[in-house]
Order: sequence, then C-alpha cells, then structure tokens
Amino acid sequence: MSLSIKKVFWNLVTIKQDASEYCIYLDNHLLKTPKKTVLKLPNYKLANLLVDELKQQKDEIDFTKMPANRLANAAIDQTRNQIFEAKKILEEYADTDLLFYRAEKPQELIDEQILIWDPFISWAENRFYIKLNITTGVIPIRQHPKSIESLVSQMTQMSSFQLTVFNKLVTISGSYILGLAALENTMSAESIWNAAILDENWQASIWGEDVEQKQNIELKKLEFLKAIEISTLLS
Repeated sequence: MSLSIKKVFWNLVTIKQDASEYCIYLDNHLLKTPKKTVLKLPNYKLANLLVDELKQQKDEIDFTKMPANRLANAAIDQTRNQIFEAKKILEEYADTDLLFYRAEKPQELIDEQILIWDPFISWAENRFYIKLNITTGVIPIRQHPKSIESLVSQMTQMSSFQLTVFNKLVTISGSYILGLAALENTMSAESIWNAAILDENWQASIWGEDVEQKQNIELKKLEFLKAIEISTLLS
C-alpha cells in the first residue's frame, strides 16, 4: 500500500526478507512507492530505519518527518529510471561548486571561508589527485576538464539508492565536494553541514535570524543529516 494516504491506518509495521532485499508490511499490506511499486530495500538496517519513521507517525502522517521514506521512494520511482539524467544534473554542481566562489569582503567572512572551506578543497585535491580553482565574486570560473572528470567518475559505481543520497547531499549543500566528503565520512556530519550553511550563518549573525528561514534551514538539516546516516547504511 502506498503512503499517498494521509491517515495512519495500520497497527503493526514489520519487515520481511524477499531474496536479497527487504520489504515492509503495514499490517498485511506491502508498502509501495507513490507510483505503486513495491518498496524493496537493499539491506535490513535501511529497512529498519524506514520502519522507525513509520512507527513514529500518529494519527496524521507527517511526511516532513519521514526523510528516509521519501528518499527510498525517490530512489525507486525517479533515480532508478533516470540514472543518466540524475548524473548530468550533479555534473553541473561539480563545475559550479559552492566552495569555489568566495566573498570579496568583508575580511571576517573571507577568513571564515578560508578556515571552514579550504580543508574540504585540500581534501578533494589530495583524495582525487586534482587541482581546483578558486575565485572571488560571482564571475564563473572553469575547472580543468581532468579535475571534473575525476570528480564525476565517483558516481560510476553508485547504485540508485546511493545516487539518490548523493543527489540529496549535493543539492541541499550546493556543493559536489561536500557531498563526496559526506559519503566518505571525511569529517563529522555537523562539520560538513556547517560548511554548507556558512554564508547563511554569516548573514544571520549580521542581520539577525529570520524565523521562516530558520525553520527552512532546520528542515534541510534534517534531510541532510538523514542522508548521511543512510549513506553509512549503504556503504
């Protein structure tokens, strides 16, 4: 049964193995994606993560609190049938990475970006044997084709689930490099998240926090950290 229904209708959530994959049952109903495909998970731990989210639902289903379920649905309904398109979208981030574009002023923000972002640039250069170009302002900068090729090649062996997780990490952070760093557990999840929202934190420190923006950032953080958690279950 698909979770297009907004009301909790089940009493029991269970996991059953089907060959090398795992299915979830809501009472006696197989859990399906919004496109009515049986939701099959690659391992028990990931299935259990989805079950935990389902068990936390009360009378009304709150999809904002089910990031793992939404990600699994996307992997099956979207990414699996559009692998090429998904990779092409992410390739663009590899060439326009957030970390490549630095502030021209004030000096405090420049220093903060150097302190927080440069370690990720250095990691990527050493990890993938590449040289990355950094610029100030918004004028586009091009990376060497070999550097982009090396970064993009990291998607070659990703499964549809892994690619969906990677897409979430990259699109939320605006950084292909931070996405790779998250997949490889280069630094703590909080450190990577703080790098992703460095500019937003800086603006908030100057102008004060906007309540709506803060709530939006918190939702993105939940998605981002959950994606990192899922990535560890897929490795």
